[in-house]
Amino acid sequence: MNTVYNKTKVKAWIKKAYKEHLLVYGHGYITDSYVMLVDEPHMHPTILEVFGTLTPECKYSAEQFQRLINLPDKPIEVIDSKLELVLDQKRRLRIFYNPETGKEFTIDCVYFDLFDDPELCGFYVNDRMTQLWITYNNEVVGVVAPYRLKGQLSHVSFKPSQEG
Repeated sequence: MNTVYNKTKVKAWIKKAYKEHLLVYGHGYITDSYVMLVDEPHMHPTILEVFGTLTPECKYSAEQFQRLINLPDKPIEVIDSKLELVLDQKRRLRIFYNPETGKEFTIDCVYFDLFDDPELCGFYVNDRMTQLWITYNNEVVGVVAPYRLKGQLSHVSFKPSQEG
């Protein structure tokens, strides 16, 4: 079975998020409040290791997870620019952009690196650009919150498409 996520990086992320008391697991999803991933079987040994069970008490309902994982009514496909902005030694950001407007959207590379082959994924935002939905085989497999910048990308711009 092909996996969407990089097994080694997801294992390390789970352990770190759990250690920092950020990890929530339940209803087939795992989150640290910045990213939410659909769980895969290879995650279960690490989840079992950190929680001691595969059915820990979850503070969120299945409906709450489902609302977050659903694509918006009018999803906007964004493009992975394959560019990264390095803010400091520990913070790299991946830059996406809306081809219609040229507006950029950034996420922490820690979350982008969790995906095994991002070239096979689709990336979508809502009209307010408040979340990045990641799809694989036409199914949402993850949702990532943006990293908000204050003018740090002023040296980068993307041209809007001329279509429309």
